[in-house]
Amino acid sequence: MNSLRNVSLAAAIGVSFTLFVSTSAEAFTFVEIASTKTSEFTNIDSSTYAINDLGSVAFVAELNGQNGIFVGDGGAVSTVVDSGDGFTNFSFVDINSAGTVVFNDGAAPGIYTKSGGVITPLITEASSLAQIGFSVGGAGFFLNPLINEAGVVAFIAQSSVGQKGLFTIDGGVTTTIAETPTFSDIFRASLNNNGEVSFFALSGLAPDGDAIFVSDGVGLPAALPDPLGFGTVETGVINDDGTVAFDVLFLNELGDAVQGIFTQNGAQLDLVVDSSSGFSSFQRPAINNQGNLVFAATPDIGLSAIFAGPDPVADRVIGIGDLLFGSTITSINFTQETGLNNQGQFAFTASFDDGSSGIFRADPDESDFQPVPEPASGLGLLAIGAVGAMTRLCSWGKSNRTYTNSI
Repeated sequence: MNSLRNVSLAAAIGVSFTLFVSTSAEAFTFVEIASTKTSEFTNIDSSTYAINDLGSVAFVAELNGQNGIFVGDGGAVSTVVDSGDGFTNFSFVDINSAGTVVFNDGAAPGIYTKSGGVITPLITEASSLAQIGFSVGGAGFFLNPLINEAGVVAFIAQSSVGQKGLFTIDGGVTTTIAETPTFSDIFRASLNNNGEVSFFALSGLAPDGDAIFVSDGVGLPAALPDPLGFGTVETGVINDDGTVAFDVLFLNELGDAVQGIFTQNGAQLDLVVDSSSGFSSFQRPAINNQGNLVFAATPDIGLSAIFAGPDPVADRVIGIGDLLFGSTITSINFTQETGLNNQGQFAFTASFDDGSSGIFRADPDESDFQPVPEPASGLGLLAIGAVGAMTRLCSWGKSNRTYTNSI
């Protein structure tokens, strides 16, 4: 990775600071998708899940001794695939609003979709040489499958001898986004509905040797400008406007190494929040087409939680120590690439003090939801108003099972 440079934020070319105003109370309704306490699921994967714009959540879990992919929206849960279909080792899943699920598998290595009851292999070990120009071998070498609303699928493939590439498949046509040796390593990617892919990679195409790149499959990927001399960058998520959200280590104008969350669209770079403002660390943020951000973080005071804005108190949604559906949360997880939809809903997993675990959906209160303003000049931290209410089964301290939390 490139070394950190000490650059004044205010003086950095292309960087602007935008003030966002948060609401005074954050409220979300929490919906249980599946739980080991209230169903026959014996294990729910804490990080392999996705939510579509209809609020349906695809997730990986174990049921009746079989590992499988399931879909639920708060009502009945349906099976997508399981070991009875010959699939047992899933490490990534995504779902679009048509209900098409894309997944990878290690037992039958490849990228597959399930739609209308039909399983379709998009690329397998046997077809890899013809489709991408090198042979993929071994379990786990098809990674990070994503699907957009048009049915375009992006994925990473890797051979046992170090060849690696990022590709899209659209209507059976495979397009190379990036591959070795131009890119010496390629990390997890993000796909928007315009077919644009963002990804973090090591490459001589970046002035500092590494960067977040954006590509639509035509020509070489373009590196996002890096006026702050970023150090350790996590993979960004791109929305349909081409805005990429990511977290990164950098040196602030005082020379302190801090972690921050930024959004960037071309040369327009905006600081959302950094670790000098009430947080000690962040995990990778998600961004939707309205520009709303959700991320997991650890505040200076308190335990890890999920936040919908830069205020560690007002924008906290739910986290460790909270009571959810009658049990106290002991760990919580939010997935960046597939965890947030364009309605402002997000999915998350949690484990509890009674030994159970589950996957849940958080629904924002539309009446209080604050859209993200357009970038403006002036000094300030980006803040995103987020809101919501809680129903079914959960309360911030009341005895009934339907109420609104006010933090």
